[in-house]
Amino acid sequence: MTARAPDQKTEHPGIERPRSVAAVQESVQDLIEGSVQGSVRGSIRVTIQRRDEGFTLYRGGEPYYIKGIGGSRFLEGAAAAGANSVRTWDAGDADEVLERAHTLGMTVMLGIWLSHDPADYEDPSYRQMKIDQVQDLAQRHRNHPALLMWALGNEINLEGADTESAWRFVDDLARLIRQHDDAHPVVSVIACNPDTLENIAIFAPALDAVGINAYGTLADIRAMVDSSPYTGPYMITEWGVKGHWEAQHTAWGRPLEPTSAWKADFQLAGYERDILANRDRCIGAYVFLWGQKQERTPTWYSMILEELPGIAQAGLFSPAVDAMHYNWTGSWPANRAPEVLDMLINGIPAEQGVVVAPGEALSSWVNARDPEADRLTYVWELLEEPSVLGSGGSFEPRPASLARITQDQSPELNLSAPLSAGEYRLFVYVLDNNGHAATANIPFQVRPFSEQEASVASSQPNPG
Repeated sequence: MTARAPDQKTEHPGIERPRSVAAVQESVQDLIEGSVQGSVRGSIRVTIQRRDEGFTLYRGGEPYYIKGIGGSRFLEGAAAAGANSVRTWDAGDADEVLERAHTLGMTVMLGIWLSHDPADYEDPSYRQMKIDQVQDLAQRHRNHPALLMWALGNEINLEGADTESAWRFVDDLARLIRQHDDAHPVVSVIACNPDTLENIAIFAPALDAVGINAYGTLADIRAMVDSSPYTGPYMITEWGVKGHWEAQHTAWGRPLEPTSAWKADFQLAGYERDILANRDRCIGAYVFLWGQKQERTPTWYSMILEELPGIAQAGLFSPAVDAMHYNWTGSWPANRAPEVLDMLINGIPAEQGVVVAPGEALSSWVNARDPEADRLTYVWELLEEPSVLGSGGSFEPRPASLARITQDQSPELNLSAPLSAGEYRLFVYVLDNNGHAATANIPFQVRPFSEQEASVASSQPNPG
């Protein structure tokens, strides 16, 4: 694990000082009084301009570096942490998101969902349906003051729609939007792939910028963009942790999730090195995910815990939120989340592969600390590994909880392994009772041991 950034303020170009909730409310009042662009309801022109030093995004004539979140919940906390923009993947709740963002002085990159099936781009009925939808959205929302830009599709290249016909249709939609709204840029969001950048350069030149989703490949994006035929600006539209497909896996194929402290360190290093350092072409970034979702685990991409076993309080902020507060403002929040430094089951770390017999005693231990020495509460949860897996971020059902145990202030847990052979994962949530939670988990396998394995196991010293 890399060292945490120091607690003193570091000056970054264009960074804002931290905003309290009171400051956010004051900015809202300024908007209401019409101090921004003379009117709270008029469109605010957004442009991307290229000069000798590179590309700059302008909003209302002023430079505007995107400090964004992916996800439209807990916007008040995002604004107070220094975020200035929200990304959506579709326009189903566009009215609500635009209004909520506007009241907080934030903007919205409004997504328009496009198919990942290449056959749809050859289908006249699908094309006409999208043309009608895009035209309606552009007419309805083009004058909203919170609108920052339009985003056509999310990772359509990931499942096969990285074709000439698909990108020519994206280009047609970009030109259609511009017929109705010439005050906001149009972009498309892709999964990291140099061939896709070449297709965009050839078949979708009407796009004003490209959004790139990058997880473990964040450090490689600038070189990929520079070596491609694409010559425009880009944004990082999803980032924040290594993807589950990029992680180390158990011998039985389950990914090993980093602790929440490791994720926060990854964000601190990546933002400075791979985003701010490239602002001559990178016009900003949207961190993923400002909320909670099940994708291989309920915590892998979740920066905020909205569902916690046996705990009524929702919306607990992880160390990743603290890291972004620091990245966006240069200062840490007044109270920070705990850190989980290590977790073991029967004295074994996750990377060594934990295998136990049905009903065998399990002893888990967690090494955690809190920056302010807050009293910590440990909540444990045992889940089966998911049997239904999503693809490309699609819906994945959360496995049912097999055991929910609150251990108060004890960092140790003793229980018995499930009696049924299978694959499981033990989670710990460490709460500071100030609205924060740290997380860690270990996957383990339950299966009967052979006589030889049992003999070897009995000859090993007791890890306790």
